[in-house]
Amino acid sequence: MEQLAIWGEFLGGIGVIASLLFLGLQTRTANILALAASQREMRHIWQENLFYLGDKSSEYREFMEDFENMEPDRQLKAAHGVVAMGNMVDTMLKLRKLNLETDDTTNMLLSAFTGIVKTPGGQLFWQQMNSAGFWGDDLRSEVNKALADSSDTSEPSINEALSFLRPS
Repeated sequence: MEQLAIWGEFLGGIGVIASLLFLGLQTRTANILALAASQREMRHIWQENLFYLGDKSSEYREFMEDFENMEPDRQLKAAHGVVAMGNMVDTMLKLRKLNLETDDTTNMLLSAFTGIVKTPGGQLFWQQMNSAGFWGDDLRSEVNKALADSSDTSEPSINEALSFLRPS
């Protein structure tokens, strides 16, 4: 009877270990699915922002060239899309720090945003928003670093690569 009790405890321990391994696997799978859902949602939001900028393409192009001299209503329409884009990139940077977003998606969106703020109008807008501390520290740090490294032209921004995003 004692030998049966020992076997029972042994098998019970094996069952606990198997349960923990299964729980770990399920947790890992759930994390991967959550990451995928987050990426899909971010890409959807990004697409919606591109649709908005597409609807306001003349304002957006004018914004990149001469933000300061735009008519206020047109300036607001263009700035709205850029502000939304900046907020999204800041969120992506924060998620990446937590390993909840991938480098490729974050870098692509950061490149697009940086391409906008490298334009003449974008630089003025960035300076005003940055000095006001408008966006999060992550975005401000990354964009300021990219602007300081603007002499590196080995990889064009998305605005430079895609003709329909060029100012004029």
